[in-house]
Amino acid sequence: MNRQVSIKCEQIARMVVKGMPLTRISVEMGMSYDGLRAITLRPEYLLIEEQVRNAVVGKMDARLAKRADMQDEVEDAVPEAMKVLLEGVKKRDLKAALEVLDRDPQRQFAKTSRVQNTTINQQGTMSIGSEALAQAKKEADITHSIMEQSTLKSIQPQGEA
Repeated sequence: MNRQVSIKCEQIARMVVKGMPLTRISVEMGMSYDGLRAITLRPEYLLIEEQVRNAVVGKMDARLAKRADMQDEVEDAVPEAMKVLLEGVKKRDLKAALEVLDRDPQRQFAKTSRVQNTTINQQGTMSIGSEALAQAKKEADITHSIMEQSTLKSIQPQGEA
């Protein structure tokens, strides 16, 4: 298989892995449906498609691992946030603590408005409405900013603040 055919096979494989139907791929690639079908049945193409599929799955696994790490970080921050709340320190730190508690993955300390916007789908997992998701993203950005500022202030020597 020459380089040009290999590149075309890789493009086709990417579209197939994305879930595009062969009829649409044939139009996109400027090929006849029968010609495309013949390519997709070749062992060389099937090997390329498997490599593309494995790369996509690898990226998805990396994203899921990153999401799990983020959840672990928030879970680890919950006890510290509770400590800040209980000690009743500066208002800025109190707000950051409340934001972290609102994102507790166990939802033990979450605001009721956030919990009410979730539902259990058919797979038995929680889902959140689009409005609540948009609000959560906005609040997460604010929380991230507050936590960064709090961290920077806590590591600065006393004379520089």
